[in-house]
Amino acid sequence: MRILDQFFISADQMAPFLVGSYNSGLVILSLLVAIFSSGMALQTAHIARMADLRLHRQIAICTGAIALGGGIWTMHFIGMLAFELCTSVHYDPAITMLSVLPSVGASWVALQILSQARVQRSHLIMGGILVGLGIGTMHYSGMAAMRMAPALRYEPVTFFLSIVLAVVLATVALWIRFRLHRTRLTLLQRVVISGIVLGLAISGMHYTGMAAARFIGQTTPPDDMIIFNSTFASMVLSTFTITVTVLVTAANGLLRYRQLFLKMEESESHNRAIVDTAIDGIITINSNGTILDFNHSAERLFGWKAGEVLGRNVNMLMPEPDRSRHDSYLSNYLRSNDPKIIGVGRDVTGLRKDGSLMPMRLAVGKVRQPGEPLFVGFVTDMSRYNALTESLRQSAEKAEQAAQAKSAFLANMSHEIRTPLNAIIGFSDLMLNGQLNAQQNKHLGIINQSARSLLALLNDILDTTKLERGSVELEQVDFSLLDLCKQIEASLRLAADAKSLEFRLNYAPELRLFYKGDPLRIQQVLNNLIGNAIKFTQSGAVHVDVTPEPGRNAVCIRVTDTGIGMTPDQLRDVFTPFTQADVSISRRFGGTGLGVSIARQLVDLMGGTLEVQSTLGVGSVFEVRIPLEPGQEPSMSPEDDHLPKLPALRILVADDVSLNQELLTLALEQHGHSVVAADNGHKVLELLSKEDFDVALLDVHMPELDGLETARRWREQERREARLPLPLIALTASVMECDRRATEEAGMNGFATKPLNLPALLQEIARVMGLTPAVPKEHHAEPQHSSLIDWETGVSLWGSPVRLRRALLSFLSDLQTRYPLDEIKQASPNWEVVLSSLHGIRGTSGNLGLPQVCALSAELEEKVRHGQTRQMRGRIAQLQEMFSRIAHELSQDGAPASSSEPQHVVVPPTDLVLNHLHTLHNSVLLNELDEPSLQVICQYLESTGQTDTLNNLNKTIDVFDFVQASIILSALIKDLDASLAEDTPRHE
Repeated sequence: MRILDQFFISADQMAPFLVGSYNSGLVILSLLVAIFSSGMALQTAHIARMADLRLHRQIAICTGAIALGGGIWTMHFIGMLAFELCTSVHYDPAITMLSVLPSVGASWVALQILSQARVQRSHLIMGGILVGLGIGTMHYSGMAAMRMAPALRYEPVTFFLSIVLAVVLATVALWIRFRLHRTRLTLLQRVVISGIVLGLAISGMHYTGMAAARFIGQTTPPDDMIIFNSTFASMVLSTFTITVTVLVTAANGLLRYRQLFLKMEESESHNRAIVDTAIDGIITINSNGTILDFNHSAERLFGWKAGEVLGRNVNMLMPEPDRSRHDSYLSNYLRSNDPKIIGVGRDVTGLRKDGSLMPMRLAVGKVRQPGEPLFVGFVTDMSRYNALTESLRQSAEKAEQAAQAKSAFLANMSHEIRTPLNAIIGFSDLMLNGQLNAQQNKHLGIINQSARSLLALLNDILDTTKLERGSVELEQVDFSLLDLCKQIEASLRLAADAKSLEFRLNYAPELRLFYKGDPLRIQQVLNNLIGNAIKFTQSGAVHVDVTPEPGRNAVCIRVTDTGIGMTPDQLRDVFTPFTQADVSISRRFGGTGLGVSIARQLVDLMGGTLEVQSTLGVGSVFEVRIPLEPGQEPSMSPEDDHLPKLPALRILVADDVSLNQELLTLALEQHGHSVVAADNGHKVLELLSKEDFDVALLDVHMPELDGLETARRWREQERREARLPLPLIALTASVMECDRRATEEAGMNGFATKPLNLPALLQEIARVMGLTPAVPKEHHAEPQHSSLIDWETGVSLWGSPVRLRRALLSFLSDLQTRYPLDEIKQASPNWEVVLSSLHGIRGTSGNLGLPQVCALSAELEEKVRHGQTRQMRGRIAQLQEMFSRIAHELSQDGAPASSSEPQHVVVPPTDLVLNHLHTLHNSVLLNELDEPSLQVICQYLESTGQTDTLNNLNKTIDVFDFVQASIILSALIKDLDASLAEDTPRHE
């Protein structure tokens, strides 16, 4: 307590207090010194924070701490000198000098904190406490240096208030310094505000501490010694402190300047290295167009050295007319400030030193700086780029020419291949409708089917090309998806049955019956996918499931098979054209690998998806999702599978291939039309000028004058002579859409493709002539004929009633051997044998025009397959009874009576028939059979309406009754001889 009594006043002290006064001028001077020192110290802290080297940072902090500490000490003693007390006061030199240390230490702590870029709150509070305590320590240490008669004591509350005030004000000053960094104030503004706050904190602590001082005792007269004027001493002291502070700040500023200068030199060296090593030329000019900098790449591009162009106008690097216009461009920009070329790249031409021109890309940037602006141009040599662009352009042109050549090649290939195919398919169709023996019919059928397979391959190749070029157009028509699926199922059923596959179509009942889309393309997709499934499945099943896509107008079609499957590597190439899983696949199953690729492209074109999942040895699943809008029931078309019946027409046929002329002539004349043929366009124009025709069929590709030019010339002649327009139909083996448009532009009315599709051709003739083709009436069998035989369907398949009858008899004769249904009569039937027999009957009867037999055998086959064998004996007996009825019908009447519609059948010449009658008669006498002669005779009897004789002859030959056959042939020879004798002219 005695120590505290020496420092603080006590309640029992009764001595009087001395009261002093302040010199207001010196008080203000002390405030200014504190604020100035604080501001300069904060500037030094900023220099320290910006220093890159740790040494420079510490030098700035230490010198700044000395300056700020000296400023705080100076402010303290100026404040002491400003206090006038009625007594003599001296200061202890040692304590006075040592009192500066706390202020220096407090300043060092403050500058350490202020030199940091960011500071935590705890560090800020701790720094404020240390700075406040340091200022207080310095103040009370300086007060302790006073030597005077009165005793110095402190009032406790005010004493502690001065310490708290010093801590709080120091913390606030530091906080404000960092807070100002988040504002938009300039550095000078931030330094001034922070300096004022810190200066006030120092001064506030000092004068609060002075208010806590109590001077106890009596006044004493001044000593007999030299008295210094306090104002003069304060001015000297403040001047010295300010000078030291300025010198410290200046020294740190010079140090910072040196650091910035070195950094600038380094940056300039770095930028120079970038500019000099840049691939592009970089040219710097001033507002007058004078070149100030010219890098190495610019030297390389233009051929000038930098020393040769520096100081000269940049227009020396430009050809006319840009050289003359450049300065005006620059002055217009400086006057209007319209940045037409600033910041924008453009293609220009440069002038090299040797006078050659250089295509280049020029980009100009503006450098804003005090005084006049600078412009920097970046020059890129475009010679190689332009050469590459030109090469790409030429490559694109070559690719386009190649694509056009490919299209032209495909069109010509299509024409050249379809021309012989037209003859092969057309004539084989005609011959299959004639009288042939079984061997000839088989061989000719193979020829016809092979030709059609080649046609299908050709169509696939053309489809692939059209899809690649994007020239396939989809139509949107109403159609029945269910009927389309059933049609596909029926067309592929025989192929599945031939391999004993379970082929099933599941059409979800919630699906609509009618949709709007392109049924032809959907059919093409499904035929490819289902056909592949059947082709690559040796045993098991092929299922087609059609379901709706929930939540949108789309249909999902899933084709599942138990075929050979694919590996993951094969799956990656499954949609690649002309790609099979491996070479062995092509050898085993055939094909080009186009089908699935075409299906994928068509599905994509329709906006759908085609996905596949497959496991080797297990099978594959192809899933098609096609968006289809709901549709309506389509209007029924009068067209059907029958040949349209047209009135007798006079038709001009123009084709340079004689086989095509002959085929068209024969086919059209068989339907009652008169045909005139020509082989080039000149003959066509000549015939059209002289004769009248109902319609003209013009081959597009003809020598001398093709069909297109012929049509143009004839349309022009019609206009000149005011003729009525003649319907013109283009005949072409090309199926490209561009060819169809070309025929329309040439003035043709219709379009028919080769190979010959007679129903389509007749329908097209009817369309362009505005005729409604009459649909032939259905053949109705005479009442005595059983309805078990569908003669119309059978004749359409076999070509004539005679050939159908012979096929039916052959089927019945082999029935027990090939299809042993009597197995059902055993006590324990072998159901595999029964199932195989029913399956065979089902497939064969469908091709023989026996729909009821086909339906019943299919029903029984499904029941046996699923183990439903109850009452099977009775049902098979019903099937066998049908065979008996068919045999009875054939033995009684043979083929049905001919239709009331006249049939255009070629009647063989009488003399030819007579020769074949003799040949066949001689062979039956030897118990042999001449099949070609029999075919000619059967054709003659059928064409002349001698149905009974034809049936009797066939029956006798079928049972090998050659004696009765000889009698029938003899009667025919006698009748024919008599007919020839009556037709022979008599000579008088």
